[in-house]
Amino acid sequence: MKGPLILLASSLLIHGAASAQDDIPLLIPEEREKVDAQTDEFNNAIKPALAEASKSAVRIWSGKRRLAYGTVVTDGSKILTKWSEVARAGGSLLVEAGNGETRSAKVAGVYEDEDLALLEIAGAPLTPVRWSPEKPALGSFLAAPQPDGRPAAFGVVSVLERNLRETDQAFLGVEGDPDFKGPGVRITGFAEPSGASAAGLRRGDIILKVGERPVSGLLELKNSLNGITPGTTVKVIAKAADGEKTFDVVLGSRPDFPDFLGDRLRVMERMGGPLSRVRDSFGNAIQSDMRPRPDQIGGPVADLKGGVIGITLARADRTRSFIMPAEAVEKLLEKPGTDPSLASVRQPEETAAVPVQGRRGEPRPRMVPPAASEERMRRHLSEMQRLMDHMREEMDALENGRR
Repeated sequence: MKGPLILLASSLLIHGAASAQDDIPLLIPEEREKVDAQTDEFNNAIKPALAEASKSAVRIWSGKRRLAYGTVVTDGSKILTKWSEVARAGGSLLVEAGNGETRSAKVAGVYEDEDLALLEIAGAPLTPVRWSPEKPALGSFLAAPQPDGRPAAFGVVSVLERNLRETDQAFLGVEGDPDFKGPGVRITGFAEPSGASAAGLRRGDIILKVGERPVSGLLELKNSLNGITPGTTVKVIAKAADGEKTFDVVLGSRPDFPDFLGDRLRVMERMGGPLSRVRDSFGNAIQSDMRPRPDQIGGPVADLKGGVIGITLARADRTRSFIMPAEAVEKLLEKPGTDPSLASVRQPEETAAVPVQGRRGEPRPRMVPPAASEERMRRHLSEMQRLMDHMREEMDALENGRR
């Protein structure tokens, strides 16, 4: 039994567990001792690569509660951190550096779309981050340091930088038949408004090509629009009842579909530990399998050369965390943030909580799903299709990484 447990411990180390023994059940004392030793050995081995980056990593506190990590930016008087976590503070904010020094802080501006806040600290400046111009390659190793130089999380790049914001992505406005077996995508309906419908495409038509790219299925249809901005006109070749035709389609923006994740899917998301409250719809994100805790989000991320390639944005689920690349952070900081008194926190749509009577007469919350409707069912199907697309993208990324 020892072999599998030690192998599990090693796996946890590779995925950034700072205290691997806390995640491994049923360890006997000698196994725990070996895991502790391996954890210390790993942390000591990676410390030199994190030495510089850790100087610009800080912890954000509200009283005795740690809210998030932060990254020292500009001239050392500002801290970039996770807005949705900082917004929960009930009192004043305190910034703690790696040497134990503390500074009082206040929110100077908010970047709501990226769920980031810019704090202004009192007193002497801290060490500002030095961004690396290098972009990490697929499969390259990354680490998020704690302010004291130890790794908070460690993993690899699983998907290169991309836009996670649905409304920034081009949209044909068609619904496809997932059971269609032939080449192309058979249209079963249209979103409103729909560029495809306006161009003359009809239900039953089979989309064969978008631009110069042949379409073999629903995922390929979605991928054919990658890198194309809304408002662009593309040529779509489709097979209609009277033969193949070419249509000039003006692409729209993908609608902002409500989140209709079911209870079981939410449980699956959370199997790997607590998640960030705001964990999706970022404009620029590198995906990694690092596993930082929500209160460790906002700090710098370094490669094994010690270069800071970005900051942590969110822990999304048991296999995904998001990182904002350094270049995108620098561009963000060129813009003024929103006045914090006017800023809000993005909230994912959850099942409505309705009070019902408890056994002793006290109201207690019960999760009650909204009433069914045709429109809601259509949205459920759209959400399930998005989940299936996401799973296929993950499989494609893994397959491409092996080649």
